[in-house]
Amino acid sequence: MHHPLHRSRPSSFPVRIIPAAAIAATLLVPATRAGIAAPAKPTLRLIEVLADTSAFNVNATLIAGPTEALLVDAQFHASDARRLADQIAATGTHLKAIFITHPDEDHYLGTAVIEERFPGTPVYMTPAAIEQFKENAPKYLSAVKSQTPNEAPDSLVTPQPLPSPTFMVDGEKIEVTSDQQGDVLKPTNSFLWIPSLRAVVAGDIVFNGTHVWLGSSSPAARVAWHRSIARIAALHPAIVVAGHKASADLPDSPDVLRRMDQYLTDFDAARSASPDAKALFTAMTAKYPSYPERSLLGYSAQVAYKQ
Repeated sequence: MHHPLHRSRPSSFPVRIIPAAAIAATLLVPATRAGIAAPAKPTLRLIEVLADTSAFNVNATLIAGPTEALLVDAQFHASDARRLADQIAATGTHLKAIFITHPDEDHYLGTAVIEERFPGTPVYMTPAAIEQFKENAPKYLSAVKSQTPNEAPDSLVTPQPLPSPTFMVDGEKIEVTSDQQGDVLKPTNSFLWIPSLRAVVAGDIVFNGTHVWLGSSSPAARVAWHRSIARIAALHPAIVVAGHKASADLPDSPDVLRRMDQYLTDFDAARSASPDAKALFTAMTAKYPSYPERSLLGYSAQVAYKQ
């Protein structure tokens, strides 16, 4: 998301670790029939490093095996990226690659910090996302340097085109579904499917318990966004990791897909029923009173009345 505001930083720095054993417990199946082997327990685990409200509750996810790891998104602020790098180092694994789900600065500006700690790690986006990155990244870096200079990198890390729709981490497959509709106007948000965990790392197709950035959206884009959510739901995931999350304590339940779909429906319904942006804001805050990031809702409401 291309954020209109920055805020002061609270003191909490949440990390969520979903160990392989806990994941395996969600994947239990009935006893196998004679002659059919039970599936092997997954060796991968998910480590989420979540920013606070000063960085819009953005989430980064490390998919870690016994010896290798893949990082999905790289945080926004340098301080959060350093915490993320510490988590990567603590696993003792080899960081094989960094995949950026979409070309919004809160998901890639931290890449420079990660590259400094793990030099030579390849950074990938889809070609469509790279096109948007090259067009917009310099001005977004300039804005962050102006607003929060201590949290900005000196320079950008330009991603390489994703060479394959599949990553392998310790022999386990991770599949990339490219260029879906998320919170950017063009469909450049990819999600990752981890079959052994029945887990999706969704980028900004999904927000969990927080107001959604719709300032780079349109009614037509939101129709496509519903289809992207349905595509994830069709996989019948056990775990869905959102690109933004109100709290590390929130479960990564597949029910977040229904809630995300409903939020988009509610926003469009409120837009139709409201005479102005203020009324739209009031309607959505009444429906989602506990959700943080009201500044994003306010900006999104203003954009909805300029279209």
